[in-house]
Amino acid sequence: MKRIALFLLCAVLAIGSAAQPAEIVQTFDRGTSALLDGRFSEALDAFHSVETAGWGSGALFYNMGMTYYRMDRLGEAIQYLEKARKLEADDPRIQHSLSVAERRRTDRFSQLPDPFWRTAQSWMTGVIPIRWAFGLGMLAWLGFGGLWTWQLTTGIRTPWIRRIRQASLLMGCLLLVHALASSISPAEPPRSVILDPVVTLREQATEQANDVLTVHEGLVVDVRSEAGEWALVEVPNGTRGWIPSRSLGTI
Repeated sequence: MKRIALFLLCAVLAIGSAAQPAEIVQTFDRGTSALLDGRFSEALDAFHSVETAGWGSGALFYNMGMTYYRMDRLGEAIQYLEKARKLEADDPRIQHSLSVAERRRTDRFSQLPDPFWRTAQSWMTGVIPIRWAFGLGMLAWLGFGGLWTWQLTTGIRTPWIRRIRQASLLMGCLLLVHALASSISPAEPPRSVILDPVVTLREQATEQANDVLTVHEGLVVDVRSEAGEWALVEVPNGTRGWIPSRSLGTI
């Protein structure tokens, strides 16, 4: 009887796990149909249900971006089209739709070129991710410590052991510095989109602070820091200022 009960329980769980994706697909299809019929609010409700359930995809974010675009909500449209591009960077449909939406933006800032050290950091992070750098750095240091202890214990001192020990120390320092620096200041900081029609960047995280710059809906910014309900953002030309976090949509 116990075996039969266990079998029935496993069958029920299997059916439940299989039904969830089917329900998600039906919800997505219902949202797509509503989008095509011009029922945008209904489409968004369906798409957000799929996103909340943890089934984000390039197709989902693309449809959400197009729904927001048809509703004339440029900030959210660019936010979700950017999310779609992160997942499917080579999709020409996403690239075209995003370029069309970007042409409607009010702000036209020149892109500040990255400093050489930021380019090098980005390349290094691509080659050796932060977790790998930390782990390999610690292993290199352990190797240095093990060789140093072994030499002290045995009294054996040869040039090749000294070179390996020095190389381990140097490699460990470089990898750990890379991991620490990338953790504190990532090569690619988090990006967000301005959602409000008009937002004022301020010198400090308070409404009473002096104005720095006025930006508009749809502008993509880098988030450099956060303090309570405020975020320090950087626009493409390098200008920085504080804005309320509620005005941002995370990409």
